[in-house]
Amino acid sequence: MKRFLLQAVNDEDHLAPAREVFGLADMQAATISTAFMTASGLSLLEGVLTPIANRTRIFVGIRNGVTTVQSIQKALEIGCTTYMVDTGTRQRIFHPKLYYARSAVRAKLLLGSANLTMGGLRTNIEASVLQEFDPAADAVFLADLEGKLAAMIADYPQHVIRATDAAQLADLQRAGRLIDERKSRPPEPAGSSADRELDTVPKMNLRTTPIHVARPAAPPVQPVAPAAPVARERLEQVWESNGLTRRHLNIPTGANTNATGSMLLGVGAWEGIDQRHYFRDDVFAALDWTPDAAPARAHLERAEAVIRLIVKDVDYGERTLHLTHNTRTDTAAYEQHNSMTSLHWGDARPLVAHEDLLGRVLKLYRETDNPACFTLEID
Repeated sequence: MKRFLLQAVNDEDHLAPAREVFGLADMQAATISTAFMTASGLSLLEGVLTPIANRTRIFVGIRNGVTTVQSIQKALEIGCTTYMVDTGTRQRIFHPKLYYARSAVRAKLLLGSANLTMGGLRTNIEASVLQEFDPAADAVFLADLEGKLAAMIADYPQHVIRATDAAQLADLQRAGRLIDERKSRPPEPAGSSADRELDTVPKMNLRTTPIHVARPAAPPVQPVAPAAPVARERLEQVWESNGLTRRHLNIPTGANTNATGSMLLGVGAWEGIDQRHYFRDDVFAALDWTPDAAPARAHLERAEAVIRLIVKDVDYGERTLHLTHNTRTDTAAYEQHNSMTSLHWGDARPLVAHEDLLGRVLKLYRETDNPACFTLEID
């Protein structure tokens, strides 16, 4: 039996065949090899791995900015023997992806591009081959597969490290070799441009979607002393929208409608905030807010923020955007817990008023060492 999988462009994913591999009856040995691993990805296989954990090895790359401390902790909680592969350089990373199980009468191998992450198992476009083997007829091949992975443990003892406990993982996080899954990675644009009109590609409508899993817990042991943040960690995410609408993006709904020029900042996907105060008193607290000069509008505070705009992984540079906050607390809007803060697009409107951005998500990041500067990403 041999089957080719092409995830997301049709209804196939890698989750079902991976579960099939580890559902092999009377399984004797299982191996996972993955460049990247997250707790959200591993949790998708937890149900099939738990019964066979004492016969399962995981090889996972670290020092790659993706593999999380929570994923290794979850692997230990499940009971899998887990080896972390650290090449000691970003120029070469551990990159093989396979899901393998063997019994006395059958073996199955899923080999391809899918990492043990939500994207790898469900939402990215990934390709793999699922193949069944006869342990007797294919004994040489299967021994070679298992042996070469096992040989790394002895051949590279400084680089293939067995995961042991929470204290070890805390040290690895403090050393920057594992990351905290709760922290969203700031954008790292693939390129830059000065002309938004050159890119009108819509978001690809793929066939598979993420599966909801619980948000990862805090790392098992917090680092003793935080290190100085690297460049991308100097941005902290402070807000995230739901799918963007025409109103958000200032796209007129018809020939006779006028764009407002601004976007109300509400709860969005950033649950647990009071949208009436969060943006003025927390996100943009470091800005220089001043009352409107007109007496009739003195309850409106105005501010400017330097915001770098990244749209669809392209950097369009910095803009100075204006914000308005309504300070009145005696209005129906305030009592109904409506949003009181607006972001005015200004000369950035030509970058965002495009239909190819409808339904995408806006993420706002603040610089940790300069809280008056921000990065706004739409993707």
